Amino acid sequence: MLMAVGMNVKAQVMNVDFNVWPKGVSNTNYAQYFVGESFVAGLDDQNGGPVNVTFEPRCRNNWHIHHRSVQVLICVAGHGWYVEEGKKPVEMHPGTVVAIPAEAKHWHGAARDSWFQHLTYMTRVEEGSSTEWLEPVTDELYDQLPGLATPAGQVGDLQKDYKPDLRRTDPEYMERFAAFAFGEVTAQTSTRLDDRTRYIGYLATLLGCQGIDEYRSVLPMALNAGVTPVEVKEIVYQATAYLGMGRVAPFLKATNEIFEGRGIALPMASQAQTTMGSRREAGTQAQVDCFGEQMRDFWKSGPEESRHINLWLADNCFGDYYTRTGLDLRMRELITFCFLAAQGGCEPQLKGHIAGNYHVGNDRELLIAVLSSNLPFIGYPRTLNALNCIREVAEPGKKK
Repeated sequence: MLMAVGMNVKAQVMNVDFNVWPKGVSNTNYAQYFVGESFVAGLDDQNGGPVNVTFEPRCRNNWHIHHRSVQVLICVAGHGWYVEEGKKPVEMHPGTVVAIPAEAKHWHGAARDSWFQHLTYMTRVEEGSSTEWLEPVTDELYDQLPGLATPAGQVGDLQKDYKPDLRRTDPEYMERFAAFAFGEVTAQTSTRLDDRTRYIGYLATLLGCQGIDEYRSVLPMALNAGVTPVEVKEIVYQATAYLGMGRVAPFLKATNEIFEGRGIALPMASQAQTTMGSRREAGTQAQVDCFGEQMRDFWKSGPEESRHINLWLADNCFGDYYTRTGLDLRMRELITFCFLAAQGGCEPQLKGHIAGNYHVGNDRELLIAVLSSNLPFIGYPRTLNALNCIREVAEPGKKK
């Protein structure tokens, strides 16, 4: 049986839904045979049923051999590896089944940035069967696994599990895309963007361009990158003002499904700071803070037949969303820039919010870094159009 306890991994986020297969308890009986911490849960122990083993990120067992028996592994959650001496490593995702031949020297464990669960049981057990535990799997050897090493300019840890289905069916395409999106582009923009800001930009951009499938892939990585669940919800909520509920609803549903799968309790704590009676005044103040004092009476301006829309911009767009906690005004203007650039056809509004970004302290270099980071998800035409808008809006104190 595979049982372990060991070092704790700092600041990792579980991506295993322990409500499906029990995590079990930490087991100290085999601690000397594992690097890292794992947990074990017997399934139908009385009848000799399989065991579910949960590995924290980077946890792996030592090299070992099962004499006169075959071990079967079935991945049920997360991402891990099976490595047999002299053979190509096997990447394990939910549904992967490995039958380990008797007398084969091998080890198995979690990927660097993912928890990993597998069921295990023994079959073809002959008289005199035993397990021989051997040397530990060193960090040097472990870090040589495909998809784990992180040379400069290559794909980083957060993207290692990105689209494993396409990596299997379209390996050449995905290798090139990932090297560009998460290697070249990331390296170019790394001096201006930390992981949290980069992934906030990704989420807002995927909302803007309606990339729902890609959003489902990126949201777990964003959470691992330090974007909080509250921040994710605020991004989705604010998108309603710029995309409409018709386009936001599928993203809100996807967010809730992913949150519930990770054990994030819903509904979340309220971030609202206004009432129906105070939202217009607070929204106007948010407009002033973003664009200047000229917005003070904007809510009551314009032709009579459409003046109500300017009122709604104050009480709904800004009063209902920008006044909420969870994101500050600088980040709210930055995600609005992403919404508008990604959906295209909004150049007048985009220019207005570029000016708003400048007013709240987001400079031109930051906007270009965010736009560049998002390019792989929206393509060149919309990127170049947004870049032209940046060039047409003069940043205070700088030349175009």
